[in-house]
Amino acid sequence: MGKGRIVMVGGDPDVTRTLQVYLEAYQFSVQVLKRGDEALAACYQSPPDAMILSWQLPDMEGHRLCQQIRADEGAAGTFILALLSGGERDVRLAALEAGVDDVIALPIDMEQIRLRIQKALRLEDTR
Repeated sequence: MGKGRIVMVGGDPDVTRTLQVYLEAYQFSVQVLKRGDEALAACYQSPPDAMILSWQLPDMEGHRLCQQIRADEGAAGTFILALLSGGERDVRLAALEAGVDDVIALPIDMEQIRLRIQKALRLEDTR
């Protein structure tokens, strides 16, 4: 039995694949999507437990996607972790104001991402 469903949106394909394999080793079900419109469709169809969101997407800004997810009654409770290319304070604040639950600046630390998701979903730290 899995720990939860995670949707990852955007980002470098190699990093995304590595993070997917890592999270799946911890029994998460991971769906990888490239575009914001795909993420919206996935959330409307079946809201994930968590979303890892690259802030720069090919079809929309991360803040717009986050706001649309938060506006949907079914998906509003999804834990959203934003991956930001810059660690500047104003970028972090803008992401938090848009409705993300947590932010991590690149380069990513896979273990930190896993632990933050487990904590948000109130899961044990075991495989």
